[in-house]
Amino acid sequence: MSTRRRALIAFVLGLAVALFGLLQRRGDVLGLSLPLFLFAATLILSDAMLKSPQLRVSRAFSASRIHEDEQTDVALSVTNVGRTDSLLSLQDDIPPHVNVVEGNTRLAGRLQPGRTETCTYTLAAPRGRHEQRGLSGTYWAPWGLAVREASLQLETRLSSLPVFESLRDISIRPRRTHAYAGSVRTRRSGSGLEILGCREYSLGDDIRRINWRASARQNDLIINLFEQEQMTDVNIIVDARAHMHLQIEGVRTFDLVVRAAASMASYFLRQSNRVGLMIYGDALNWTFPAAGRLQMERLLHALAAAQPSTRLAFGKLKHIPTRLFATGSQLVIFSTLGSREDAEVPSQLVARGYSVMLVYPDTTELERSAFPSGRNGALAERIIRLDRNTTLSHLARVGVDVVDWRITEPLSVAFHHARAASVRRGRP
Repeated sequence: MSTRRRALIAFVLGLAVALFGLLQRRGDVLGLSLPLFLFAATLILSDAMLKSPQLRVSRAFSASRIHEDEQTDVALSVTNVGRTDSLLSLQDDIPPHVNVVEGNTRLAGRLQPGRTETCTYTLAAPRGRHEQRGLSGTYWAPWGLAVREASLQLETRLSSLPVFESLRDISIRPRRTHAYAGSVRTRRSGSGLEILGCREYSLGDDIRRINWRASARQNDLIINLFEQEQMTDVNIIVDARAHMHLQIEGVRTFDLVVRAAASMASYFLRQSNRVGLMIYGDALNWTFPAAGRLQMERLLHALAAAQPSTRLAFGKLKHIPTRLFATGSQLVIFSTLGSREDAEVPSQLVARGYSVMLVYPDTTELERSAFPSGRNGALAERIIRLDRNTTLSHLARVGVDVVDWRITEPLSVAFHHARAASVRRGRP
């Protein structure tokens, strides 16, 4: 309660007691109003003489960029730069969904001029960007009568980035590559590591490419032809439409998809490719393709801020703005293809000249807890699996690289099964 309101209440009570004493013509009752009037006057005088403390505050993180499975230590310091003592109590701002693991977020007590008080605490933050805007609390007069609210502005940001796993041996065949060296096999002879074939030696050929065993068999000089490896553009598309994702028993499928997208981005950047990212569902959230460590930071921060959206303008997958993607580039789509119309989009992208990989998050195991028990539940699950398998088989036949990812397993397991299925079909 503010000091002025307390003074007003004391004055009103004193006035009521004085009026009652006058009406009853009792001096003893009238005398009881004097302490109330005196207390109200003291409060008003104390409030008028109370000056705002001159404070300097700072907030330092042990790391302002963490992954969602990590923690960060925070040191909050308050310095009295005024000339008088300050009696205060300050509470640091904790963003929503951020947990204080240990430590104290409040500073309280007498702060002498030139002195600094510090409190430390540890935060654990979910994926996203979190802002701490300031401190709030109260400060008192030296004798403790007057009290005022304190509000100090201090904005700091904490970024909690998605965790990701290390993938390997992901094969892509984009229809367009760049002139720079990379890891994508082009089926053209040039500089590379994989042998493409052999031919007879011609004047000017590099003698280091001579295949001596083949030359001995043919009684002529034979050189090896290596397959040229170049870089390409890989555009990752994350389906962020809210009705495509579930939250069951504290598990959000969207968070798992975001981590998988970060894993894919990390892999393709390590392979010297240019990687772009589109979060499809909210406003046009597009990160232009680039290479290098700085691009990985951009992608991680974009994924950290991604959230499921209910925008009607992005209600259908066919509205993907393909004009942003270079013709012939590699597209990696994370989506469960919620409708028949959505299921036609990957094949349409293939027809337009793109190489398309569909990572299909299979949520059946999570949904099983929501199915009715008994025969009806088993029948419902079987129908869902048959429909999904029919859709994915059709997409595989028209040239889409399908990765059926059981979302409760690591993404690397899904790629291992996809490679095994590709070998069985006789594809490289």
